[in-house]
Amino acid sequence: MRLNILRCGACLSLLSMIGAAGLHAQAVAEYGMTTTVPATTAAAAGNGTSLFPHVTLPGDQPNSGAAAAGLTSAGPTATPEAIAKENLQFFQGHAGADAASVTVHSVPDHASVWIDGKYVGPAPVNLKLVPGHHQVLVRAPNMQESMQGFDLTAKQTQSMDFALKPSYQNQVMIHWPSQK
Repeated sequence: MRLNILRCGACLSLLSMIGAAGLHAQAVAEYGMTTTVPATTAAAAGNGTSLFPHVTLPGDQPNSGAAAAGLTSAGPTATPEAIAKENLQFFQGHAGADAASVTVHSVPDHASVWIDGKYVGPAPVNLKLVPGHHQVLVRAPNMQESMQGFDLTAKQTQSMDFALKPSYQNQVMIHWPSQK
C-alpha cells in the first residue's frame, strides 16, 4: 500500500513538471510572437501590401515594429496621420460607384482603427468601401483590442460601435482561509 502511494506521488510530480514545462514553452512562444515581425509581414512588405496593422502610433516605441523596419508603404519615417491619409485615399479610390459608407465609433474615443489590415486613423472614422467582406480592428492603449468581420452591399450605410474593455483585471478577490 505504501509503495503504491509512493509511485502515485512520483507520477504526479513527474506530470506536474511536464505540464509546467509545456506552459513555459507556450509562454515563450506567445512572447516571441508579440515581439517580432512575422515572416508573412516581411514578405508582404516586398509587394507593397500589409497583412498586419504594424504602425508606430503616438505613445509607441519609435524603434519597434514594422514601421521602424520600413514596412509601411508610406516609408520608414511616415507619421500615423500620413499613413491614415494614404490608406483612406486608397479605400476611396477603390470604392467605385457602388461604394458603401462605414462609420466606426469607439469607447474610448480616438482608439486606433484598421480596416482590412490598413490603419485608417483614430475613431470616429468615416470612409467609403467597396461592397464585400471586410475586417475592422480597433485598439487603444491599456484596452483589449476588438476585431470584427462585416459584409457590405452596394450603397449600404453602416455604423459600427466598439466599446473596448480594459486589458487588466479591474477587480481583485481575496479569499482568507477560514479559522477553525
